[in-house]
Amino acid sequence: MKILLANILAQVITGQDTIYVVLLFVAFIAFFATVGINRISILRIRKRVGQAKEISTIMQHTLDISNNYVLKLDIRKHYAINLHGNLLPDEGMSYEESFKIIHPDDRQIYKEFIMSLVMEGKTTGSCIFRWDMSGNKHLGEWRYMRDQGVVEYSHNETSTPTNIFCTLTDETERLKKMTLDSELTDKYEMMFEQSIVGMAFFDKEGHLINTNHKYREILKFQSDDDPYYLNNTLYDLPSFRTLLTHNQAEELYFCTKSVIIERGVNCYTEIHLHPIYNENGELYYISCSVRDITKERELSLQNKRNDLEMQRANEEIQQYETELQYLMNTCDMRFFRTSLANKTCTFYKAISTPEKQMSLEELAEHFIDSPFRSGLADFENFFSVPRTDLTYMHPFFHEGEELQWNYINTAPYFDAEGKLKGIYGLVRNVTDFIEKQERLKLETERANDSGRLKSMFMANMTHEIRTPLNSIVGFSDILPMLSTPEEKQEIVRVIMSNCDMLLRLIDDILATSSLDEGGIRIEPHQTDFAKTFDDICESMKKRITEPGVEFIKENPYRSLVTTIDNGRVQQVITNFVTNAVKYTHQGHIKAGYHYKEGGLYIYCQDTGEGIPKEAQKKVFDRFVKLNDYIQGTGLGLSICKAIADACKGKIGVISGGKDRGSTFWMWIPCEITESEIKE
Repeated sequence: MKILLANILAQVITGQDTIYVVLLFVAFIAFFATVGINRISILRIRKRVGQAKEISTIMQHTLDISNNYVLKLDIRKHYAINLHGNLLPDEGMSYEESFKIIHPDDRQIYKEFIMSLVMEGKTTGSCIFRWDMSGNKHLGEWRYMRDQGVVEYSHNETSTPTNIFCTLTDETERLKKMTLDSELTDKYEMMFEQSIVGMAFFDKEGHLINTNHKYREILKFQSDDDPYYLNNTLYDLPSFRTLLTHNQAEELYFCTKSVIIERGVNCYTEIHLHPIYNENGELYYISCSVRDITKERELSLQNKRNDLEMQRANEEIQQYETELQYLMNTCDMRFFRTSLANKTCTFYKAISTPEKQMSLEELAEHFIDSPFRSGLADFENFFSVPRTDLTYMHPFFHEGEELQWNYINTAPYFDAEGKLKGIYGLVRNVTDFIEKQERLKLETERANDSGRLKSMFMANMTHEIRTPLNSIVGFSDILPMLSTPEEKQEIVRVIMSNCDMLLRLIDDILATSSLDEGGIRIEPHQTDFAKTFDDICESMKKRITEPGVEFIKENPYRSLVTTIDNGRVQQVITNFVTNAVKYTHQGHIKAGYHYKEGGLYIYCQDTGEGIPKEAQKKVFDRFVKLNDYIQGTGLGLSICKAIADACKGKIGVISGGKDRGSTFWMWIPCEITESEIKE
């Protein structure tokens, strides 16, 4: 270009034709245009390079934030390297080595994923597999990875892939959350479906949305989507026609007789209707719970009839006592009771007032020719069975020496171990009183057994069972209305706590039933009681919810292998600690044990209300509750005593009195096979 310009200038200078001037001018213009275009192109290229760098920086920053890994899989070399992140070693890894880091159950899935990209001509694809984040260490640190693969083909061969670019995203936490959400949803659905109360949801117009099995059972659905209930709104049902309107939805709780002729419903129900409003205060849903109380109503009516029968029985007993007292006063009849331990016999003219007492030797002197005279010398063998004798003898209560005919009935009584303690009976002059006495005895025993125990048991059980059931039903009603997981979790915790309370109550009832049917069975087996004690204390610690109460565990052994009935001993510890939790609101509850005098000494100490001295002897009796406002059946400590007796052990309580705390203890004999004391 420079040579051309020089020639043109020379020609101009030498006076050539003007056409050269024009050519020169055009050449100058072309030169400067070319330079300008090149300059603009360079600026555009620099701008695009800058934009590319900026986009690359943004993409790199995005990858860093997202915690994704990017790999390049060379199909021909069977080798993989990191493009972003450090999922693989710096030098990369072969296919064969990488498959070893994939979970064995997912290797086939990943192979099929790679083959689908390579062999089937796909450009993209994805799969999820588990990857060991420890790499070649193979520590089993499994994480769920989502692999999004993009296939790269060679420029010359569009059908042959050369590389696969894989973007791996850690999906572990998301999958865990999905699993937890699914489990929680399934749990709530199961609780809703298996509730003992019929439950249903309606929209604000009263159209049925969903029901559980119990609701469909009570209202006799012909199918899960019964057209009668789907086509009629809540406001159309007979139970709500006069109570509920579209313009007024309020909380309703009532008992009624539900009659739906179209479906053959005819029962007594307890209904709870609860409107649910949105954040703007507008009616959103209506929840309805229905409970069939027909059987409860029948039971209540039966209890009233039983109470009337009991009242009549008591009146009859009172009448029998009045008649017996009249007979004893007018017919010269006495009741007597002997004590073998004291060698005495006490006679009663009135029902509970002693009239005369004498020794068994003095009593024998009154008999002349009677088996009772020799029987008193061999008391345990002779009087171990009931005896009856009409004998001619010296008078018991009258002055003078005139002999009298007395008709004597005796019956033995025994202690808890079956050992004879003495006899009781009647001494009378007229045999006509036998029938009266037997009738009184039968009526008294029947009234005492069926009346006192039944009334006490029914009163306790009705209260104790309804308390947790009401909590379960009530909190189950409000559970679907809660919106946050924390609120729902708290309600579920309360429901599970009441379920646990109900199970413990039923366990106490079953244990008491086993006592009545022949006593508690003890099945010893070898166990490490030190570990068992740690486990039961860990469980008991969770039952202490009072913020001011500390749970203390005293386990002096690392290992203590012995032979005991582990389940029964755990039952005693559970009852001890549960009882302490009820009465302790400040201070501590301490559970511990040690080996003492050839057996296990187990105790539970608390800083609770304490036990008055006069009440300490009866705390192990059935149905004894020192505080009627504390929840419980009064069976737990009696069960503990039965277990201690069955193990041939001892049980007791130590308390300084009211508000001084208590210590319940049990000792059972056992032999230690192996032990290790803590340092």
